[in-house]
Amino acid sequence: MSNWFEVDKSGLAKLLERRGKEFALFELISNAWDTNATEIEVEFTPLAGVPKARLVVTDNDPNGFTDLSHAFTLFAESEKKAKSEKRGRFNLGEKLVLAICEEAVIESTQGGVVFDDKGRHTLKKKRESGSSVQMTLRMTRAEYDVALVAIRTLIPPGGTATWLNGEGIPMRKPLAEFEATLPTEVADADGNLKRAKRKTVVRIFEPFPGETPTLYELGIPVVETNDKWHVDVQQKVPLNMDRDNVPPSFLREIRTHVVNEMHKTLTDADANQPWVREATSDKNCAPAATETVMALRFGKNRVSYDPPDLEANSRAVAKGYTVVHGGMMNATEWSNAKAASAILPAGQVTPSPKPYDPNGDPLNLVPPEKWTKGMANIAAYAEALGPLLIKRKVTVRIASDIAWPFAATYGQGSLTFNLGRLGHDWFKRGPTIAVNHLIIHEFGHNAESNHLDENFHEALCELGAKLADLAISNPGFFADFTPVLE
Repeated sequence: MSNWFEVDKSGLAKLLERRGKEFALFELISNAWDTNATEIEVEFTPLAGVPKARLVVTDNDPNGFTDLSHAFTLFAESEKKAKSEKRGRFNLGEKLVLAICEEAVIESTQGGVVFDDKGRHTLKKKRESGSSVQMTLRMTRAEYDVALVAIRTLIPPGGTATWLNGEGIPMRKPLAEFEATLPTEVADADGNLKRAKRKTVVRIFEPFPGETPTLYELGIPVVETNDKWHVDVQQKVPLNMDRDNVPPSFLREIRTHVVNEMHKTLTDADANQPWVREATSDKNCAPAATETVMALRFGKNRVSYDPPDLEANSRAVAKGYTVVHGGMMNATEWSNAKAASAILPAGQVTPSPKPYDPNGDPLNLVPPEKWTKGMANIAAYAEALGPLLIKRKVTVRIASDIAWPFAATYGQGSLTFNLGRLGHDWFKRGPTIAVNHLIIHEFGHNAESNHLDENFHEALCELGAKLADLAISNPGFFADFTPVLE
């Protein structure tokens, strides 16, 4: 039976040029890592005077190639397809490398194969153990330099020493290691490669100086992420045909797992990075991670803008809170923040006074007949000041409610002191600095309810000036409200 189609070697080589020649090293080394080898030696040297390089990858796997024909048969059934923890998929790696070779020799325990300008030839010579792949690659010196740097970014698996030109590629110690259930690719009973979800180990590494944070598959770089760390997934990741990128949904899932695991190590600068924003926008972002990122982005004291309670927003700013508005986060970030109680509405944290709202809870008022002499004295003092300072009759009420968070409120000519917050001693001492401070503040709301409005600031200045003028021009006024002994 004749073949259905043929592969043009030079055409394939042109398609592969855009991947960068370093992929050749990655393919051969990853194949060696997938064996039972404990030692892998890589010799990679430029050839003098010509745009070529010599590449030799040797391993000590006792078994070597199980089927030597796989060295030259595209898409042959691969035993790795059914193993998500192995790197290979389509029995494609060596063939892609051969496409950019001038010549190659593969030697293993089953024999050998030579590829040269005359075609493909078999070798009867067998190795006692392990395999050796020797290639002459078409490669400029600039391409060689790039590939030499790239090979040092590999993350060798534990228990497999990997040497480059006699120097060991460093075995990196992970910053963190955790389990996650992630999409992968694995063959079914009929050999069809399909997507599945399996539990695997994910390792986080600090990039070496000069390295760009990258997503790895079992120690092999897949795509640069420009996040914060290298992330190495210990099983096959979903890849495109070029094996140089992953679906956006997979990268988002990885980022969410990383933020969930590493959120305590994030910095203020990290919190606003796109990859962290993407993770906190995912429905699977953990509440603890959401809380950490919200604190980094908006500070420890933060509230969400509260349209039903406009004054609460102003009170929050006055108390040093960051008010987070709707447009500062997307819908899922808001949903996650609310679910984690990471941001509460301003109306819950810095609520505005509600004693004059018909829908508000009733205050526990103290009847005037139960006022102490001190309470009656301060009430009379405040009522006497009303016409003098704000040109308005003022009525004083006294509430006793420790749960009500305000010392006093003013609205519509009514001033309410809260005994539950002020205590009895506050009323006994007459017109003290504390008393005048509170009355001036509350009378300021006769002009403006918003603490941050310029009108409120101007009203306070005017009230302070008027009270000082009253003390100078009519000092006897204050004699009527001296401290009360009870």
